[in-house]
Amino acid sequence: MIRDAVLLPDWALWSSALVALAVLLFAIRTYHWPALRDNRSAQHFFAGSVVALAVLWNMQAGILPGLSFHLMGITAVVLLMGWRLALVVTLLMQVVLTLTGKLWWGALGYSYLLSCVVPVLFSYAFYLVVVQRLRRNPFVYILIAGFINAGLTHAVSDISQSLALWWLNVYTLDLIWHDYLRYLPLMMFPEGVVNGMFISGMVVFHTRWLSTFDEDSYFR
Repeated sequence: MIRDAVLLPDWALWSSALVALAVLLFAIRTYHWPALRDNRSAQHFFAGSVVALAVLWNMQAGILPGLSFHLMGITAVVLLMGWRLALVVTLLMQVVLTLTGKLWWGALGYSYLLSCVVPVLFSYAFYLVVVQRLRRNPFVYILIAGFINAGLTHAVSDISQSLALWWLNVYTLDLIWHDYLRYLPLMMFPEGVVNGMFISGMVVFHTRWLSTFDEDSYFR
């Protein structure tokens, strides 16, 4: 995560914030808010997701300023409540990180775009491909839409942040590869395991709370 103001030019911070804001506003405007407002249990899942992600993202290993490794948990949140609420949850999590000093407030929009918006949209798009192209099977949902999706989502987030810092001439590709990207597989697997375990537990015990899981379709 970005904590140093001198890493990025002002135009990059402002433009990324505007793009992230546009996506967030679209998600907020198109979400059916009464579904959350009228359901106390759903509100508990929503608040619990913010807290859980904030804890996971606080336990990060800094590699280079602006690049770090940590469990994301984004795929689990996307499969639990869909991409729109996932964007809101991750924004609130980023605000918590800002208030606790883990994230510099000026880079909030940049960090939110590359470490939250991009992986959330990718994770949901990957889920849609799984639903449309593969057989409706609980094991496919858990293994592909959960485990593999989470690992790839982690990779997409880290690669997008790396390419952004390279394009902005903050780091060279050699430095990014040597000090960061070559260790990416070591984080993809635990990311998949954590998210996959959560999704498998929800499928077994609380299927109705997974907004992306159609019980009638998968168990017919």
